[in-house]
Amino acid sequence: MSTLLKNTLVGLILTGFMAGCTQTSDIEVVALKSEKADLKGYKTYQIIDESGFVDNSELSDDLDIDKELQQLIYTELQKKGKTSVAKHPDFYLAYLAAADMNAIKAKVDKKGQTSIELAPAGAMLLTVIDANTMEVIYLATAEGDVKDLPMKQKKERLQYAISQMMKGL
Repeated sequence: MSTLLKNTLVGLILTGFMAGCTQTSDIEVVALKSEKADLKGYKTYQIIDESGFVDNSELSDDLDIDKELQQLIYTELQKKGKTSVAKHPDFYLAYLAAADMNAIKAKVDKKGQTSIELAPAGAMLLTVIDANTMEVIYLATAEGDVKDLPMKQKKERLQYAISQMMKGL
């Protein structure tokens, strides 16, 4: 399962990035679910140990992204009536988040002049795998700008992204 998770995550991480502000218009979320799976029938889950933030030191010194992501995911799953178990879950959940603090983008001014500016970006991938068949039954990605904001707004942006990613779960 670890290889499946890593291959899926590497492919989707390359598509973009997500992270931290109360304004959420820059956060794009895409979610796909299996037509065959009745997601409401899945009640218990286990988070895959390898889940987490790729490099916690780059994004923020004052926010433990791993703990924050895990808590937000647990809370969102509880709202949906899902229960964490240590053995024999209905589904496995894996997530991975990363930030590229050195990302750049081209900006065109009013005169048509193009300049390059620093545009830190981040992404998160959430994968739900049926515990019996080991098939991916739900997949969601979020990407957006990494912003230098107060702690409260960083947490609000993370919560927004996770709640949007889990909307169809």
